[in-house]
Amino acid sequence: MATTRYRIEAAIFRGLLAAARLLPRRFILGLGSLGGTLGYVVDRRHRAIALDNLAQAYDGNISPAEARATLRACWRHFGRITLDTLNFSRMHAGQIGTLVHYEGLEHLRAAYAKGNGVLLFSGHFGHWELTAMMQGFLELPLALVTRPLDNPYLEQILARLRCRSGNRIIHKRRAVREIIRSLREGWGVAIVIDQDARRDGVFVPFFGRQASTTPTLALVARRTRAAVIPTFCVPQPDGTYRVVYEPEVEFTPGEDREADVLELTARCTATIERWVREYPHLWLWMHRRWKTQPRRPTT
Repeated sequence: MATTRYRIEAAIFRGLLAAARLLPRRFILGLGSLGGTLGYVVDRRHRAIALDNLAQAYDGNISPAEARATLRACWRHFGRITLDTLNFSRMHAGQIGTLVHYEGLEHLRAAYAKGNGVLLFSGHFGHWELTAMMQGFLELPLALVTRPLDNPYLEQILARLRCRSGNRIIHKRRAVREIIRSLREGWGVAIVIDQDARRDGVFVPFFGRQASTTPTLALVARRTRAAVIPTFCVPQPDGTYRVVYEPEVEFTPGEDREADVLELTARCTATIERWVREYPHLWLWMHRRWKTQPRRPTT
């Protein structure tokens, strides 16, 4: 039964891709915004999670009206970028400077020029998928660390979209070995580090609360000396995108591996927090970011 359902889902998605090629992009974005608004109304469970996350992140210093307004905008945003992903099949290098505007490309190019590979990090913020896909058109190759979808047919379709610009996929289950191989080849590797890493994570502050965070970025950076570059994508009111590459996160490893990993992970997480504070409606508040907490010492 699961195979039948997966095939039906994939067929529906292919139909949506075909329709997207015929419809104006503004119509697709509007439809996504409408879908996001509907999702906010009907998805009570994730709305409750998001409201609780906002209250905890801002330590109660956000009014119910402000919280609801932020989350309505958040749902609309994710509705838009979800449907805008259907447009990946018709995106091309000629849209650099028209659809996508860059800031800080000099930081990215300088990092690649060092020759040790580049670790690019972000969060589930803005349109992180578009940032990765369009970077391939800059002729700065990128490997994307992703979790495979449960539906293998959808995973194949999405992988083709993600790799249209020359990128490639690294699945999380074999991530570290493939990340190191890509870095040694001079590639960049994109990783999002803002979701609960359960007991595999290290605990660093995020909005003043300890959050379990993947140590993979810091472990690999320490081992390979790859440059670490933050990148964030902010949708603009006219339907274009502003992609920002920040300066390299300078990092000098010491003798204490655990302390090094904790320090770099905390610094990168603080960078994500800074962007979320500036654009709170562009982050994925529906995820239980603080679900895993440090174990209390036993007495």
